[in-house]
Parts: sequence; C-alpha cells; structure tokens
Amino acid sequence: MHFSLYANYSPSERAAQIRSLTFPDILTDPLVRLVMKADGVDPKALENELSEIAASLDSVQTERAPCPLIAC
Repeated sequence: MHFSLYANYSPSERAAQIRSLTFPDILTDPLVRLVMKADGVDPKALENELSEIAASLDSVQTERAPCPLIAC
C-alpha cells in the first residue's frame, strides 16, 4: 500500500487509511523519514529493533493460553 498520509482525503477516508497502516508503511513515508533523519534515527537500526520486539511478542503470545474476552 503506497499512498500519502497528507493527501486531500475526507476525514473518514483518512481515518480508514490510517487504521490500515503498518510499520513499513509508516517508516517509508517521506515526512516520517525526514523527521527520523532530523532526529538522527538510523532507519535500519529501528527496523531491526522493531523486528526483535515483534519476535519477542510473538513468542510470548504463543506461550500464553488464549484469553477469554470477558476476562481480559
């Protein structure tokens, strides 16, 4: 999915698109890249860090028994 977050969409269209964004979508956005550069964020290091966090969350989730909705 490649679209600009800042295009002229109606508020409801914009909200629907933002809800469907993934980290790769966000991290490849030109404005986000510009801010990351200004802040001295290394995109590859951030990607690696997020991948490690996702992997650790996946392993924790598979170790836990399913949680009934009411008890959560």
